[in-house]
Amino acid sequence: MRVSLLTILWTFCAVVGFSQTDSLYKQLKIDSAYACFQYYDAAVGQQFLRNFEKSDSDKVVIFHYGGSHIQAERPTTFARALLQAHYGDGGRGMVFSYGAADTYSSVNYNSTKTGNWTFAKSFQLPAKLPLGVCGMTVETKDPGASLSFEFKEALPERTHQLTIFTEVDSLSYGFELNIDGKVYAFPKDEILKKAVNHSITLTHFGLVHNITLKTLGPGAYFRFYGMDVEIPANKGVVYHSLGVGAAAMNSVLALEKVEQQAALLHPDVVILDFGTNDILYHNEINPKLAGQVERAIAKFRAINPNMSIVLTSTQDLFTKGHYITAGPLFRDLMDSLARKNGCLFWNWYDCSGGLRTIKIWESLGYAKNDYIHLTQAGYEVKGNYIAKSFENTLTALRQGKTELTVPLKSYELTAPETEVKPPVKKPVAKGKKYTVRSGDTLSQIASKHNTSVSKIKSANHLKSDLIRVGQVLVIP
Repeated sequence: MRVSLLTILWTFCAVVGFSQTDSLYKQLKIDSAYACFQYYDAAVGQQFLRNFEKSDSDKVVIFHYGGSHIQAERPTTFARALLQAHYGDGGRGMVFSYGAADTYSSVNYNSTKTGNWTFAKSFQLPAKLPLGVCGMTVETKDPGASLSFEFKEALPERTHQLTIFTEVDSLSYGFELNIDGKVYAFPKDEILKKAVNHSITLTHFGLVHNITLKTLGPGAYFRFYGMDVEIPANKGVVYHSLGVGAAAMNSVLALEKVEQQAALLHPDVVILDFGTNDILYHNEINPKLAGQVERAIAKFRAINPNMSIVLTSTQDLFTKGHYITAGPLFRDLMDSLARKNGCLFWNWYDCSGGLRTIKIWESLGYAKNDYIHLTQAGYEVKGNYIAKSFENTLTALRQGKTELTVPLKSYELTAPETEVKPPVKKPVAKGKKYTVRSGDTLSQIASKHNTSVSKIKSANHLKSDLIRVGQVLVIP
């Protein structure tokens, strides 16, 4: 019997810091009863289970679509790490040249370019270029133009399988790939012979820190849809974070090349994590939205009939002086569409506290003061709950539960905006900042900075000596 590493990690956290974490989650209004992917039919649940039980002999491939937070890989970085710790590391997944698309990169790598590039994005329709699985495309007509990727933490030393998704025809450039000084050349004639579904695949052994793709003439253009980095072995989890900032649900309908590219990526689970950009600006449900969702479901089912599709709800939102009361309505719609179309449903709206709680998250440092986006700490909470929801759902299925449902919460949509007051912010202590590293303790930090543990705890409002790697402390 395989023991879940996620269970071990969460049990450890519960033993070491339960009171502190539990207190925080109560302040954030989190309701862990909703930490699951609800399913309403035994066959839907069993297919989800089968997609994960194969991880020792067949990769579990997850497509996670969404907006800005998914583009930056903020919650998905944490979810990926936890799932791969349990089911095996199948590889890094898709990377894209956000630098060439004139937008922000992932939190895990920097992307830059040389030469002139045009771009298209799935929220800007009709698209100037065909769109692939990443929801963005870049193109250049400059021979010698380049795309570079610098991973903030080098990918581990092992055999990597890289697949470059491009356009292959008589007018397209060749290219060379430089991986930390080792060059792999793919002249145009060789690409025309070796390309599979407009992609080129190579294997490379070693740490991977820097990758540069450089175009090679002759030709007229080079188009880049993204690059997949996996391990050759067919096992573990591959978690693709496929977000586009400002994208709404209809964005996935514009992915012209997704069927072609998914034939090589083999997705088992697709998470459609939209909603914010569907309801934020008008605070209402577009009558066309239900049809868009069902067409998106059909689009992915055509790729793989056995795919598990997860619909999600948003988190609470506040803008222009009012809460977005369409949040519960969007939640209700996704729940009903999941029931109707044989999908799973992740009720993040009720899990994260529901209506009139985003200001509470902001006051505690877990949401930004635009009351739309979360902070890094907030996205860590969300990412951990994504992974926890996977594990709780699989546990329920292994226990033989034929359905997994949690009643939706009710909210007074017309209540005064000031009904829930966020906790009063504590004054910010003055002093220099220190980021906690692996192995640090409060006593070591205090000794290094000629202060005391009690002063550090007071300046940072700590109720115990527990600290975590990456935590930023004020040193008085």
